Amino acid sequence: MTVISKSKTDNVDRARSSWGDGIPEWVIALAEACNRESQAAIARRIDYSSPTVSQVLSNSYPGDMSRFEAAVRGALMAETVTCPAQGAIAINVCLAWQKKPFDTTNSFRIRMYQACRNGCPHSRIPNTQNDTGGENP
Repeated sequence: MTVISKSKTDNVDRARSSWGDGIPEWVIALAEACNRESQAAIARRIDYSSPTVSQVLSNSYPGDMSRFEAAVRGALMAETVTCPAQGAIAINVCLAWQKKPFDTTNSFRIRMYQACRNGCPHSRIPNTQNDTGGENP
């Protein structure tokens, strides 16, 4: 009888061993997605690097875990937020809009920039910026 070994690491097993019994469901969703596709493909979908995905699966990511969680929940778990400018959008799309710099290419982009910086409850932008793209003194 020939035993075929797995050439690919089971990301769910790896995450469970690193996170223990308190592993969040979004980490399991991330690990399962990495099992279905490549880790690099999932990293692109959530707008993070492959090494960062690996660190999260290993429970060793030193960055903003809540932001990473939001990206996973939006891109892989179809969770949405209500945007004041667009209505229901995926959480990861919300985060992507918050990263965009001020640009006058079209009125929608300006409206999104301002919505992200003027009282949106989902914004993670520090209150040091005004609605024109500069920083307050």
